[in-house]
Amino acid sequence: MIKRFVLKKLTWLEVSNPTQEDIRDIVAEAGIPNEFARNLTIMIPQTETEFKKGALKITLDFPIVRRTDISHPHEVKFIVTKTHLVTIRFEDIEAIHHFGKEFEVRCLLHNGSLTTPAKLMLVLLEFMYQAMYTKLEYLETKAQVVEEGIFNHKEKEMVFEISQISRRLIAFRKTIGAHDGALNKLADGMVCAFGNKYAPDCLSLKEHYYALTRHVQALSNTIDDLRDTNIGLLTTKQNEVMKTFTILAFITFPLTLFSSVFGMNTTNTPIVGQVGDFWFIVSIMGVVSVVFFAYFRYKRWM
Repeated sequence: MIKRFVLKKLTWLEVSNPTQEDIRDIVAEAGIPNEFARNLTIMIPQTETEFKKGALKITLDFPIVRRTDISHPHEVKFIVTKTHLVTIRFEDIEAIHHFGKEFEVRCLLHNGSLTTPAKLMLVLLEFMYQAMYTKLEYLETKAQVVEEGIFNHKEKEMVFEISQISRRLIAFRKTIGAHDGALNKLADGMVCAFGNKYAPDCLSLKEHYYALTRHVQALSNTIDDLRDTNIGLLTTKQNEVMKTFTILAFITFPLTLFSSVFGMNTTNTPIVGQVGDFWFIVSIMGVVSVVFFAYFRYKRWM
């Protein structure tokens, strides 16, 4: 499907799931170089930037956060010529949809602040980077839930939640990490294809990207701190349980040994056979238990 936006001499072709016929029409209309026309109907597993005089093509992946298939990010191909911007995607992307609505209003009002396809692409990319903060806000909300769970004695349940957030953050960082080299090459490509006037815009775009990566790193550090805190609390609880069982074992072992000794089938066992022997033995065991208990309390082991 091809959606067309026209603002004065600028045309934006927003394409989703193109066919070979769609690509032939787009290449002919926009004057796209033949070497840029390959792999336009399929997703490719890498980020790449190509350019020549008067044309530029960049393929970027954008991370998925809420869906389960986070290992398959959204891919967008941007192709810029002197008269056209062509964006090709293979799934619905909310940021492009919202930007298209805003640009449609500009077209209706004949707002010509975006005068060239190259400028439009840079603004669109900046808008998409800004939109990724919404995805990070979702993860930040999940992190707040985890923090509350940790300090509400739900450490065991939070282990799974932390792992899920970490998995999404790892995929997020891996996806946008590939943008660094592509944006560096984009800056050189814009100068080669359309001149030095876009250098400040490329620098601004890279600053937005680096701000996003710093935000991701800060969130990753927060998750690491929550994981460490959760592990520390879990370890403390386990140690307390083990200490309790150790104390119980230490108290019951002498009593078990004491009762076993007096339970031996011998002919000259002391005390056994005398009047009140049972209560005497039980009293000794009780005194031993109280002494051990008092000693552990004195040492503050329990």
